[in-house]
Amino acid sequence: MRFKKFGQMALAAVVTAVLIVGTVSCRNDYTEAFLFTVGSQYNQIGSYRVSYETGALNPAPGSPYGSGGTNPVRVLVLSGGRYVYVLNEGAEQTDSSGAITYNGATIAVFNVGGYGNLAFQLSYTSQGSKTTRILTDSSGKFMFALDTYVPILKADGTFTSTFTPQNSYSSTYPCQGSDGKYYPRGGITVFSIDSSTGRLSIITNQQQQATTANGTTVQLTYFPVGCFPVDFTISGGYVLTADAGSSTNNDLQTVFPYQLNSSTGQLTLTQNAPLAMGTQRMSAITTAKGTSLIGASDVYILDAGLNQIRSYTVGSNGILQLQSSGVTQNDSTAQNPTALIVDSQSKFIYVANSGPTSGTVNPISEITGFTIVDSSSGALSPIPGEPYGSGSGVSCILEDPSNQYVYTTGFNDSQITGRILDPKSGSLTLLRRGSTFNTVGNPTWCAISGRTS
Repeated sequence: MRFKKFGQMALAAVVTAVLIVGTVSCRNDYTEAFLFTVGSQYNQIGSYRVSYETGALNPAPGSPYGSGGTNPVRVLVLSGGRYVYVLNEGAEQTDSSGAITYNGATIAVFNVGGYGNLAFQLSYTSQGSKTTRILTDSSGKFMFALDTYVPILKADGTFTSTFTPQNSYSSTYPCQGSDGKYYPRGGITVFSIDSSTGRLSIITNQQQQATTANGTTVQLTYFPVGCFPVDFTISGGYVLTADAGSSTNNDLQTVFPYQLNSSTGQLTLTQNAPLAMGTQRMSAITTAKGTSLIGASDVYILDAGLNQIRSYTVGSNGILQLQSSGVTQNDSTAQNPTALIVDSQSKFIYVANSGPTSGTVNPISEITGFTIVDSSSGALSPIPGEPYGSGSGVSCILEDPSNQYVYTTGFNDSQITGRILDPKSGSLTLLRRGSTFNTVGNPTWCAISGRTS
C-alpha cells in the first residue's frame, strides 16, 4: 500500500510539474503585435499575429482582405493601434486627349479587431494624384499624404486631380520629366484625424492662394513642394520632403521644409527655396527615434545613386546640416537601397537593399547594418557579419515593438522574412523556428502595431 500511495504521489507531482511548465510556457508566448502588409498583385492587405517568444507570424482570421482601392503602396497604423490606413496609389489611365487620371486611388480606413482582423470603414482621396506616401505626426492628430502631382485649378475655382502633360513650361506645369514633357509640381495633402472614429477631414492651406483665369482668388487645398517628390518625414517640428528634381534644373535634388503647427496641422513656409542636397538619387528620408529634436543626428537620407547613408541635424527654419562624419558608404555588394530604419534604442541603422534593378529576374536582397558610433558627428560603423540575406526584391523593413525582431517583405517572392535582433551587437540572425512566411502577392509596404486587444 505504501508503494501504491507513493506512486500516486509521484504521479501527481509529475502532473503538477507539467501543468506549471505548461502555464509558464503559455505565459511566455503570446501575441505581442500585429503586423500588416499590402500587396499590389491582388490589391490586398494581410494581417498577422506576432509571437512574443518565437517571432513567428500567424495570419489573422479572414486575412487577407481587400485594400479598398487599386495598387496599394503604403499601410500605416494610427497611434493607439485601433485604426489602419491603406494608401492605394491607383492605376494610371490616359484618355484620347492625353489627360491622366489615377483610377482607384484612395486612402482606406480599417478598424483593427482583437485578433488582428480588419473591418473596412471608409475611404478618402488625397487632393493631388499619384499619392505615394502617408504618415502621421507623433500625436496621431494629423495625417499627411505625399502627392507626386498637385491638383489643377479650374476656371470655376475648384480643383481636379486629372492633368494633361504639356509640351512647354508654365507655372502650372513647371516640372520636366525624362520624356521631355512638363508636369505639375508635387504637394502635401493634410488631414485632421478623429481619434474616436479614425475619420479624416481636409485642412486647407491658410498661407497660400491661387487665382483662376477669371481673377477669382481661392485658398489652396494642398501644400506645394518641389518636382517629383520621392519621400517625406517629420523631424524637429518640420515636415521635410525629398524631391527628385526636374530636368529644367539638371535634376537638382532638394529637400523642401515646412514648419508644422502641432495644434492646427497647418504647414508654413520657412525658406525661399528648397535645400540643395548634393545627392544623385534620393530613395528615402527618415527620422531616428529616441533622439532630441534639434542638435542630434535625427534625419537620415538614402542616396541610391551614390549608395550612401547621409546623416543630418535639423537647424532653425528646418535647414538640414550635414554632420562632420555624416556620409557613410553603404556595403559595396549592396544594390538599390530603398528603405532605412533606426532601431528604437537609436543604436543601430538597418538599410533594406532590394538588389539589381535590371538583368536579374529575382534579385537577391540584403540588409546592411551599422552601429551609430557617435550621434553628435553622425559616424557609423558596419556591424560585423553584415550584410544579411532578405528574400527577393525587399520593399520594406521594420522592428517589432518588443525590440526583439526585424522583419522585411520581399516584393518578388511574396514573403516576409524575420530575424532576431541582438540588442548588444546589432547582429541579425534568422528566427529559430522558421524565418519566412507567405504573404500577399508582391508586397509593397509593411507596418506593425503593439496593440493586441
